[in-house]
Amino acid sequence: MKKLAIFLFLVMTSLSGFAQFEINAEIRPRGEFRHGYSLLPGPDSDPAYFVSQRTRLNLLYENEHFKIGIGIQDVRVWGDGQLHSSTGVFGDNASLDLNEGWIELKTGEKGALKLGRQYFSVEDERLLARRDWNQSSIKYDALLYKLNLKTWGFQIGLSYNNNKENIFGDDYNLYNDVIYFDTTTQTVITKKASLSSRIKSQNFLFIKKKFNENLHLSFIAMVTGVQNPLTTDIVYGKGTYGLYGQYIKNKIFMRGSVYYQNGKNFNGQKVNAYMFNYKADFNLKPWSFAAGIDYISGHDALKENAGYQKQDHFFDIFYGARHKYYGLMDYFNNMRVATSGGGLSDIYTGIGFAVSSNSKINLDYHFFSLQNNVKDPTTDDGVNFVLDKSLGSELDLVLEVKILPEINLKGGYSMLFPTKSLEKMQEIEPGQSKTAYWGWLMVTVKPALFDSKK
Repeated sequence: MKKLAIFLFLVMTSLSGFAQFEINAEIRPRGEFRHGYSLLPGPDSDPAYFVSQRTRLNLLYENEHFKIGIGIQDVRVWGDGQLHSSTGVFGDNASLDLNEGWIELKTGEKGALKLGRQYFSVEDERLLARRDWNQSSIKYDALLYKLNLKTWGFQIGLSYNNNKENIFGDDYNLYNDVIYFDTTTQTVITKKASLSSRIKSQNFLFIKKKFNENLHLSFIAMVTGVQNPLTTDIVYGKGTYGLYGQYIKNKIFMRGSVYYQNGKNFNGQKVNAYMFNYKADFNLKPWSFAAGIDYISGHDALKENAGYQKQDHFFDIFYGARHKYYGLMDYFNNMRVATSGGGLSDIYTGIGFAVSSNSKINLDYHFFSLQNNVKDPTTDDGVNFVLDKSLGSELDLVLEVKILPEINLKGGYSMLFPTKSLEKMQEIEPGQSKTAYWGWLMVTVKPALFDSKK
């Protein structure tokens, strides 16, 4: 590996008087035992045990004109190899993929144009995030222009997605064969059916203003195109607009944002939705304290007004972060499904303690409830019979130890305490769910294999 790095470095530096070349890696195995992670355990549910692993190799080259980033990734569960026999696991037919692959062209001293597979991460990642808890994480095939001035920052992101190099048409849906019996013709018919609607295009404008060392505000406007799952040529656009503010001074860190959403959802229904959040952190070393609220609008099943019912009032967070905000047990990763479109209110608080200079422990508490009225799925009494809004609470305990600059050890244990409403929404008879708990242990190793600067 070292000889390969030196060879690549010599080739690249021959192209320019100024050049830097880096090779780094990441290996991240994570063991988990699940008994209620994301879904409530029923009376007959058994715990699950497994180890997943992320393995990455990253190359970065830079000269005075451009940068190039290439990242190769393998994500697997230990033992999931497709090529195996009774005596061992030998591998997969195709286990590697491109995690990153971009070129960044410098446009003057303050600007840059980045093209290719890359990460989007804006402010506190409520709308655009890496979602790094996921072993694969979230990438975008896109164009990104950045301009950073003294007190202003600008970003423009553009993306347009396809499944393949089409000859005709522009279809981006995923399909599967659905087999059914046609009673009219008395024959078995196979038909292509869409599995889901996919984001065809994700575009945004981001403007940031720094007022002083303590305060900055930013504005984002997004237009997200989603293809109708029943057609091949209709893409609906949904607009999202919002403000974010952040204030840091001494021992206080406060941030909050508010967003509005309009346009159309994947079914062509008009959208009228909103979201706001606020969080405050207080650092009183070795202790730290946090409190906040997330409020995501949803649809009210009690309102019979025709104009209201024709609109979709659920706020879509798209590719925004979920794991680090809405409880570590990920009950609300797919928030529309998890809340039956009713939206979510999450009031939370946390306490942390720095055990030493390289280790800390945190305990967070979440109280979840529906933002709006949702029909009770266990009754047929009509629209006026709705669920109690309280969904339950969650406790998340996390311990982190920095063993070496390149090695980080992290583990946690969580428990969820559901209400009858959550049990009903997950099709479990009230009072019959088992204790929901989840534990995990993860080690992350990020060595620098080669750095031309050193």
